[in-house]
Amino acid sequence: MDAGRRTCNKRVCCTYMFTFSLLVLFFYHLMWNNRKSIIGLTRLQEDVNCISQALKVDCTANTYEYLPSVTSGCSQNQNSKASISCDSSELNDCVDTLVKRKIGPLMDDVYNIKKKFEQSICRDSQTNAPHTNKQSLAVSPPRINYASEELGARIISAIAEPIANSNLVKSLLGLDFSTNPPINMLRPSLMPGSCFGFRGYKATISLQLAKTIHVQEISLTHVPKEMTPSECVNNAPKDFEVYGVSTKTHKKELLGKWKYKNEPTARTENYIVGKHCPFRILVFSFKTNHGGNSTCIYRVEVFGKAIDTIR
Repeated sequence: MDAGRRTCNKRVCCTYMFTFSLLVLFFYHLMWNNRKSIIGLTRLQEDVNCISQALKVDCTANTYEYLPSVTSGCSQNQNSKASISCDSSELNDCVDTLVKRKIGPLMDDVYNIKKKFEQSICRDSQTNAPHTNKQSLAVSPPRINYASEELGARIISAIAEPIANSNLVKSLLGLDFSTNPPINMLRPSLMPGSCFGFRGYKATISLQLAKTIHVQEISLTHVPKEMTPSECVNNAPKDFEVYGVSTKTHKKELLGKWKYKNEPTARTENYIVGKHCPFRILVFSFKTNHGGNSTCIYRVEVFGKAIDTIR
């Protein structure tokens, strides 16, 4: 009888411990998901404090005429004069930081406008060219990026060393790359820090395209140094290889070995693929970078022809 009670007590104790562990993991996961929101609010608070402090620096240094829209800690009225130091270095730093955070979407818009402008010029030149026929007047359709998350592409696996320290709980919950996840490679944003970041320069990433395609071209983009706080882009990748995984044999086939030159005037580099086999799974193997202690992969694009469109 005593042995039965002891066994029952052990089971109850194990059940309590297991339930407690699950609750701890659940709350840890919720807190980790809210981390980005907390970081964003903290940055916003720091920006506001920075601007307010900068406006108060050297309040008696220079005197300007009163503007009704200006408010500060100094005493002022409609007939008095407010003194604000407009040459404050702290204010300039804050403004530069805020501007750089907004440049990313603007750069994307400028890039899209440039592409549309080039297509319109090409269309006009074909229309005005002599001795043209109907085939030469046809405008090629816009290319589809089959490595876009919005179209259904996804990351299968990522083998790299996380920038942040990892532990058993993070590994179990899949949060090793929660700060700079690999999915950022498949997103169009070029905001500083919105990349797949890892320590060192070696990484192997497997991704599944939106469709099975004949890969024709691969594109790699990195942000310019003007958009980074340190004005340095030595964390850009350099030597890398791309493999295609056969849908039938599941064997890897080398599509090409390339080098990202990291030129200041060409942040997007395109690489032509000579293979003609259909692939849906690609493996990117990054070998080196341009000298940084860590590496950031911002945007990867894959262009080609889908099997159902090939005749």
